[in-house]
Amino acid sequence: MKNDNVSKISYIEKARKITSREYLMKLIYQIDILNCELKDISDYLEDFLVNHEEYIINRYEELVLQYSNESCVNLEDVNINNAVDMEYMKKVCVQLGAHCYEIEGLITKHALNWSLDRIAKVDLAILKLAICEVVYMNDEIPVKVAINEAVDLAKLYCDDKSPKFINGILGSVANGTQKK
Repeated sequence: MKNDNVSKISYIEKARKITSREYLMKLIYQIDILNCELKDISDYLEDFLVNHEEYIINRYEELVLQYSNESCVNLEDVNINNAVDMEYMKKVCVQLGAHCYEIEGLITKHALNWSLDRIAKVDLAILKLAICEVVYMNDEIPVKVAINEAVDLAKLYCDDKSPKFINGILGSVANGTQKK
């Protein structure tokens, strides 16, 4: 019975992390599209979550059902607080706000022959989030996990060439970070 609880916790946590990561990427994208400052991302988080609550909960429920091995999953009490990992989201926002210029510099440095303006906005949002995790949160999120999750986001939200492009840049950033 204990293994069933561990399994349940792991698929629920997996759904929460993926939902949190996807909506952070969407927040970063929105900030970029609206020409707002990424350094102010923490100021936008709460309103973004309130304005997208229904979609966030629906995505979380979809992921729980996708990852669950159970025939009957109780989704009646789902709310925004258990659909996302708020602590993780706030930490990412703090790090992105504090290091947004360094993160953009790393993208420019490792995206050879590409300016930030030439990179698709969704690709850029994924890169900013993943570089934040790889460089500034690697004590909490393993580098390989951050890269794999970014590539998965690219497969879901970007064109066919983006996953390889994003993987290459993140691999280069990770190698440069580990050498220091």
